[in-house]
Amino acid sequence: MRELTDDKSIEKGERKRLQIEHARESSIRAKQVKIADKICNVRDITVSPPADWPLQRRREYLTWIEKVVAGCRDVNPKLDQAFDQAIVRARSVLDLKS
Repeated sequence: MRELTDDKSIEKGERKRLQIEHARESSIRAKQVKIADKICNVRDITVSPPADWPLQRRREYLTWIEKVVAGCRDVNPKLDQAFDQAIVRARSVLDLKS
């Protein structure tokens, strides 16, 4: 599915910006896959982040993920709910680490 693939030749910050921008334009199927993928990413960042990611980077990543998912919402209520639960849990865990 092409709409789920990032162009790795583009600088990382620009790729992230484009993910936010393109989320709203994605097909219903792609939006569902993106939300499911972001749920997994949120859970990973919460319980098993990359060793070289400080707390601030993890928080910034969650903020970016929320922006991507905002453009994908309202295609699957169960995925929306699972994402909301994952992000609330992640924020509470990361806030406890402050």
